[in-house]
Amino acid sequence: MSATAYLTIVQQLLTRYGMSTYVAFGNLGNLLTIAVFAQKSQRINPCSFYLLWMTICNLVCLDVGIIPIIFSLDHLDISTVSVVSCKLQFYVRHASFQMMRHYKVLACIDRFALSSLNMTIRQFSQYKVAKRMVIIGGIFWVLAVIFFAAVRTVENHSCNIFDDLYALIYTIYYMIFAGTLPPFLIMLFSLLVMRNLKQMRARITPSGENVSQHHPVANKLRKRDRDLLKMVLVEVLFYVLSTLPFSIFLVYKMITDDWVKSKERKQIETFINYMAQSFMMYFNTALPFYIYIFTSASFRKQTMGIFVKFYAFITGKPLGVEESGRTIMTMK
Repeated sequence: MSATAYLTIVQQLLTRYGMSTYVAFGNLGNLLTIAVFAQKSQRINPCSFYLLWMTICNLVCLDVGIIPIIFSLDHLDISTVSVVSCKLQFYVRHASFQMMRHYKVLACIDRFALSSLNMTIRQFSQYKVAKRMVIIGGIFWVLAVIFFAAVRTVENHSCNIFDDLYALIYTIYYMIFAGTLPPFLIMLFSLLVMRNLKQMRARITPSGENVSQHHPVANKLRKRDRDLLKMVLVEVLFYVLSTLPFSIFLVYKMITDDWVKSKERKQIETFINYMAQSFMMYFNTALPFYIYIFTSASFRKQTMGIFVKFYAFITGKPLGVEESGRTIMTMK
């Protein structure tokens, strides 16, 4: 068996079994994450609000992007059935991806603002600001990607941009607004958050008094906020690691696009593109729930509360009582 044939088989196996597995677990995880962050007590927190909308976008990306790929293994490729389906599938998928990246950056900025010692910067970490930013970001990307959807068409059973000029514009746009700028901003604000936390720790007095007595920002970092900070930082680490390979591949593709390549090399590049752009990037949309579960005790409790509420709903049994301002999830 030739190397190219082997890579084709590996790609089909990864699509049929790998993608189908993480689509199933990803949908379950995303729905549970939405259920947790959609609770009123959670969504009034600006970071939780960003994560809620980011998860909604993850859910759309995962299903609109991956299910047609899996379906095409044994049936027609939905995106190439017609020009309309080609444009529409790309539009919904890409707009959702860009909004997801946008909200992920905003979540990092929110954690930076919350941990800042500057009172003016801390004003960014507010629920009313988060609502405005989510609406503005959503409208911007819904309009921004229309052009790239409009110039796509179907040729030789492939949904793509075949005009050389438009293809170049899209490649440059994608490298900046998907491959370079979001990871850069995420890493930048994550480093700034760690710097802020270091400065806060340095303000602890030698007598062991809590820093909250000396600076109001410490009072802002309650346990829920610290958990959200840890969740965001771990998630962005996985995001950068899963998207960096495709950014590198795009740079390589631009450099070598005019080179004469053998059939075997083209097949290898196609497989690398599949792994970097499809398999790993979509895998990232299925991960957040499991990252949150492993990194946050409060998120685990909130998730358990969702199961308890669901059990109470289907059995008709009432939930527990209020104690010290919080609901005790016990069954009567």
